[in-house]
Amino acid sequence: MCKRSDQVAAVPGVVAAGTTYRIGRVRMAATRDIADLPTAPSLGASKHLMSRTQLAVWLSFPSRHYTAWTRNQGYILLGIAALVHLVIALVIAMGKDANWPEVLLAPFCLTGLFWGFGLLFVVGSAGARKRDRAEAPAREQALAVWENLFYCGRDNIAFEPGIGVSFHPSETREYIFGFRHGGRKK
Repeated sequence: MCKRSDQVAAVPGVVAAGTTYRIGRVRMAATRDIADLPTAPSLGASKHLMSRTQLAVWLSFPSRHYTAWTRNQGYILLGIAALVHLVIALVIAMGKDANWPEVLLAPFCLTGLFWGFGLLFVVGSAGARKRDRAEAPAREQALAVWENLFYCGRDNIAFEPGIGVSFHPSETREYIFGFRHGGRKK
């Protein structure tokens, strides 16, 4: 492993030391320059800039590149569709000679897209949530492995104490998720 113990640091600490945040008026890249960093549109109207050294990118725990509110877009669209549908139905009902089928079905001309996309997003997010639940144990195990990793700056290697295997920092993700393929790589 590492030839000198004074050069050893925990991987989460190395990632934290190599990550900087700048708050204020900054322009974020519209495209993803470094694969691990989120883009400005995916963060919304954020005024925060995060930058990482290449070592911190290699050693960082893989994050999902979606924000939590994207899983609820379908429900938001369905709520908007129901509200608009109700308002339009009430306006039609207040008119002269309005029959109930017309009152209930006519608003679909204006709200049909909201209903359609809302249902599409709800079904899609249900599949994504199911996949997240299926992957949760593997991600938890990978996180436990990642939290126990150490980095040696002198030899430029990462290792897990007691395992006896060292690897280049660029292979961190393959190592922490290696247990998926029948056990950790040795």
